[in-house]
Amino acid sequence: LAYTGSRILARASETRPSIYVGEILSQRIPPQLPPPLVPRALREVVYPLPYRDLIVAEAARRGIDPLLLAALIREESRFDPRAISSASARGLAQFVLPTAERLARQIGIESLEARDLHSPSVSIALGAAYLAELTGQFGDGAHMVLAAYNAGENQARVWRSYCYSTEPEEFYSKVGFTETRNYLRKVLSSREHYVELYGEK
Repeated sequence: LAYTGSRILARASETRPSIYVGEILSQRIPPQLPPPLVPRALREVVYPLPYRDLIVAEAARRGIDPLLLAALIREESRFDPRAISSASARGLAQFVLPTAERLARQIGIESLEARDLHSPSVSIALGAAYLAELTGQFGDGAHMVLAAYNAGENQARVWRSYCYSTEPEEFYSKVGFTETRNYLRKVLSSREHYVELYGEK
């Protein structure tokens, strides 16, 4: 019944509560069970891909990994376009207005207001543009790009300066914010699930 309810919520575009129910169901699965043996239908409820066409199109336009963008959005907002954080970050990709305005000008959006960040097309376009910008600064290492997305570019550079190698494991060990370490773990784990579920498509 809970699974059916989760699917009904997903079809009604209530993705956040749909994921929440799916995550509760997942807690009943024995931890020893390898993820590939968990029924695919349940895994797709927990790791859905709404706004697929928008995500794929914007990722292709900016030359970034669409599944990384999807994983980021899942962890930022649970695909809820109405999401607002305690720091007034808004929308699917959770932007504060000053950062969003800067990115909007770069991608040709002349006028942007706070309410525009709740538009999926705007938020996804900004998220893709920011990931592309950070990739240009930090290279293809998703761990550094995500750390900069969460903690800021300057802080990510500080952590990188402490590293003697380019290994993701070393960078992770240098991340000094618990929130950012948890963020990296969650987004990168979600991306692995998305690759397994949707990578071949």
